[in-house]
Amino acid sequence: MKEFIDNYLGLDSKMAHSVAPFLFNPGSLTNRFNQGRIKHFIHPVRLYLVMSLFYFFTISYLLSEFDLKSFEDEANFSSATIDEFKNNDRLKQLSDSTVLGLMNDSLVSKYSNITSFDQLYDSLATEFTEDDLEDMVVSLKSIEVPESDEEGTIDRLHRLARDRRINDKAFLDSLTGDSNPFDSSFLSKSQEEHLSGQTRKIFENDQGFKNFVLGNLPLTMFVLIPLFAGILKLLYARRKHLYIKHVVHALHIHSFFYLLFGIGLLIIFKLIGENVEGYMAFRGITAGIFFIVTTTYAYISFLKVYKQGWFKTLIKFWLVGFIYSFFLNSFFLLEVMISFWYY
Repeated sequence: MKEFIDNYLGLDSKMAHSVAPFLFNPGSLTNRFNQGRIKHFIHPVRLYLVMSLFYFFTISYLLSEFDLKSFEDEANFSSATIDEFKNNDRLKQLSDSTVLGLMNDSLVSKYSNITSFDQLYDSLATEFTEDDLEDMVVSLKSIEVPESDEEGTIDRLHRLARDRRINDKAFLDSLTGDSNPFDSSFLSKSQEEHLSGQTRKIFENDQGFKNFVLGNLPLTMFVLIPLFAGILKLLYARRKHLYIKHVVHALHIHSFFYLLFGIGLLIIFKLIGENVEGYMAFRGITAGIFFIVTTTYAYISFLKVYKQGWFKTLIKFWLVGFIYSFFLNSFFLLEVMISFWYY
């Protein structure tokens, strides 16, 4: 701990000298490094590692409570339609007085002689279509929806995956039905069996698989740094910049993105909780602000490092963003597939 504080938080350390230009002067650290003025500033690789450590720790922290069952529960907690009160197993456990108390005043006054939800539903069904009933949304934020006594789909799959009396093929059939998604002409029998076994292994321990994917993600992102620098080298080929200059610039830009996105995610998911009224709107606004700040920072950095006109820089900046986004999504998908195969 003492060594960490001395190296990164000390007032006379390279990190302390690098904070101001890194945060408030885009491109300055890249230019100083390329000029050989690196004695008093943190090395770009070390800066990248520190910021990536913070960012991926934040990602792991926020996803620590993520569970596959959240996909089952998400639609039932904050709101529900009139039709769901009739058909959802959990909502049907609510008492008539609770359900009627959730309805808006105009609806209650219109059917003032009704004392049960079934009577209300039948009255609405005679007046409205099925689509209208599916569109009538009722807020559930003020009540606690009881747990269903029935076994959920994810719990059932977890139980079947851990039941060693069931082979991999039988488990896959319970997941997909009669159609085998891995039945393909370009897969051998052993490969199909491996993929079936991997699918079962994930449902045995989905938390372990999540951690495995997250553990491989930093390496995937680090591999993308030279690719990002290669895109810059291609777009600025006529400027005769050394490849290493683009690598240093890529390290500094990614470091800033890691820092800002990490802080932004903590604010969005920890400070703006679901108990805040209109939290989705606030989260969207916050995400938009952080996106504007980071992209503006990167654009200014492009201007200062490559010293071209604002319009030409803007075109190249968006080209870099478009191409890199494609590779970013492709590499992430590839990382998940590789993690799936070797988990």
